[in-house]
Amino acid sequence: MTFSQKLKALRKEHSFSQEEIAQQLNVSRQSVSKWESGQGFPETDKLKQISTIFGVTLDYLLKDDYDVEEQPDLGYYVSREMIDGFLSYKRHGAKRITIGVCFIILSNLFNNIFNYNQTAQILYWVSIAVGISVLIWNGFQPKRYREIGTKQLCFDDATIKAFREEQEKNSKQYAVMIIAGVILLVLGPQFTQIVMNYSDNMGDSLTWILLATCVSLFILAGLSLHAENMIAQNAVYMEKKNKKGAFRWIYVALPVTAIAVIIGIVTNAWSPVMPIIALFCILLVAVCKLLLEGRGSNE
Repeated sequence: MTFSQKLKALRKEHSFSQEEIAQQLNVSRQSVSKWESGQGFPETDKLKQISTIFGVTLDYLLKDDYDVEEQPDLGYYVSREMIDGFLSYKRHGAKRITIGVCFIILSNLFNNIFNYNQTAQILYWVSIAVGISVLIWNGFQPKRYREIGTKQLCFDDATIKAFREEQEKNSKQYAVMIIAGVILLVLGPQFTQIVMNYSDNMGDSLTWILLATCVSLFILAGLSLHAENMIAQNAVYMEKKNKKGAFRWIYVALPVTAIAVIIGIVTNAWSPVMPIIALFCILLVAVCKLLLEGRGSNE
């Protein structure tokens, strides 16, 4: 195979478009197209980047008779642009999950506002339906950046150093968000009790608002922290994932929680909010563990 054939085959094997490869190499799409058609050849520094992106050696790219089975695994190359895109993708997902869960929790406000009349019941179920729909919609979003969560990564030294410095600062912000959520969760009943002295409906409404706020803080901080640790502590993350399947339980816990919420709504066997509270207590423990592990690795 010639270089142009190998480049095209590698790009398709990794499900990249020419635009995505061009973005990572900081060249135009037309340049990548010319390389693949044999009408041009990349410079030496671009060849090195291509070799790290696809985890192949320069010898494999340059020698037509090179055996692909002899090439070592160099890891999956991730540029700063890809890191930013991955984190943006994860943050948007966290926001959608937060919105869906908040719709479910805050649906209880309508009963307090409209005193459990027919309008309240309609709005209650509409809010529940919207929340569940948002969660389902998030689950059906295109799965992007799969390689970051499944492969050993490699970076430019300057890129990963700068990112880890930013991640350390962000971890402190996430810790503040989690602490604020815990404070609201613990002191919330005291606030609502004070308000109930003036109005029961206002006190009940405040309970659901505080709960939604706590859950939002936990989701946004926890998922953002997890995403950044996947990059900053990739070697540790992959080792634990390979050994224990770390964090895979989240993908099982979310649908189980949704089912438990639906059962609670339909059968009235338990409060629909209880499964959500239980899940986020577990998430809180996992996030605290992540914070400690990140701190230990940085030291």
